[in-house]
Amino acid sequence: MKNFDVVTIGGATLDIMFGTSQAEIFTSPKTAGGRQLIAFALGSKIVSRDVIYTYGGGAANTAASFSKLGLKTGIIAAIGRGPHGQGLIDKLKNLKVDCARIQLTSDPTGLSFAVTGGQKRDHVIFVHRSANDLLQISPAGLLGFKAKWFYLSSLSGRLWEKNLRTVFAAAVKNNVKVAWNPGGSQLSRGYAVLKKYFKQTDALILNKDEARSLVARAGLKTGNLSQLLKALYQWGPKIVAITEGDKGAAVCSGELVCFEKPLPVVGVNTTGAGDAFGSSLVGGLLLYGGDLKKALRLAMLRSNYVVRLVGAQEGLLTLAAVKRLKYKI
Repeated sequence: MKNFDVVTIGGATLDIMFGTSQAEIFTSPKTAGGRQLIAFALGSKIVSRDVIYTYGGGAANTAASFSKLGLKTGIIAAIGRGPHGQGLIDKLKNLKVDCARIQLTSDPTGLSFAVTGGQKRDHVIFVHRSANDLLQISPAGLLGFKAKWFYLSSLSGRLWEKNLRTVFAAAVKNNVKVAWNPGGSQLSRGYAVLKKYFKQTDALILNKDEARSLVARAGLKTGNLSQLLKALYQWGPKIVAITEGDKGAAVCSGELVCFEKPLPVVGVNTTGAGDAFGSSLVGGLLLYGGDLKKALRLAMLRSNYVVRLVGAQEGLLTLAAVKRLKYKI
């Protein structure tokens, strides 16, 4: 029987990174909280000499991240049978990720088109789910291996609720810990639908906007990070982690609350930073015997390096590289 430290579950995509200096970033007074928007002149033709083809998706990014930390990693995702799907498999296999549970479909591999711009190289992502929507997770598909953790990222398609139930049921039955970074389809259902899963979650990972929106739908309107952590923790997860972009991140496991400021860097691209953070946090829990403070510092370090290179996986530090840096974990 195959033994894994982590099995990642979720999306896998071909990523096209389109960089441009012609993007205008501005704060809109018409949106709640004054959200920042990216804009181009209507009818303009945007030319880029900064285009990169790579691979991404929550399951693929986190699988690459865990494997680079030296952890035994498997992946469950759905991709197309064409060259893009094969290229994704080849890349993951080169990183020593077990791809035996990747599902091949007649639909093309999912596509993510990211436009980056502005001084901080922030991005907007256009997504075509395609094969990701066809992922089918059955109880039988979660047999034949042992895992310490499931890392569950965004699920899409008409079967996502069934897939979610199957994963959590298998985790409970087989004593597997679950790290959960829910996607938009899950978060849109709100607390009433998700509460039973929160109680079975070992590590819930969200960004601040997601956390604020989720608790607001349950009747608590706050942007205070400490209050968000407390509210989400009371819903049942053993650990809650909230990222706040260039302001840092915080984690909570009951009475222990840790805040960590970001490392200074002029980022090239923020794509993949969230996946790097979440996977590094869980990876740190595995590597450092559950030490949450060390896990958070590892997550901040590795997510910081991911934004220095274009692509969601290219800047992921190996464990050996982490040890060479003058950074106290």
